[in-house]
Amino acid sequence: MQISRTEEHGLRLVTRLAAEGGQLTVAEMAAIEEIPEPTVAKVLLALRRAGLVRAVRGRNGGYRLAAEAREITVGRVLEALGQPLFEGRFCRSLDSDSEMSCPHDAGCGIRPVWQHIESLIVSVLEKTTLSDLLAGEESVREHVGEVLGNELGRRDRRLPVLVVDERNAPSARGIKELE
Repeated sequence: MQISRTEEHGLRLVTRLAAEGGQLTVAEMAAIEEIPEPTVAKVLLALRRAGLVRAVRGRNGGYRLAAEAREITVGRVLEALGQPLFEGRFCRSLDSDSEMSCPHDAGCGIRPVWQHIESLIVSVLEKTTLSDLLAGEESVREHVGEVLGNELGRRDRRLPVLVVDERNAPSARGIKELE
């Protein structure tokens, strides 16, 4: 699972538009978010084509959200800008005539892991809106913890905070959970 730079920029741009509550020009967004103007223009074009932002023409033109912040999900923004974050489709294609058929179609222990992870990711992305993101880091952490807790049927809905020790990344030993 990896988030592209374009997806990160797009999410920051729509969140900025939501925070401003009005419209901003490409130059204003580029300056505020410290993203090159050509990149901002390219990302906004993709978001406009997906129906997430509207271009306002004229002397006081710019871009604005096409819907209320509470109606736009993180999943929808990411989908407009790239591939799904996590795709277990290689485990779904069990047709032997398919180019991507799985030779382990019976009794595979890996497939349910990928499917469960995908389900959790999709749930968080589709249940988190731009309004949620504007509430601040602690509030978002609680929101995501609630979504995951509900999905997993857990009583403890707190989301653990993970810190990656860059010296040891990519090993799992470099990740420490904070209390």
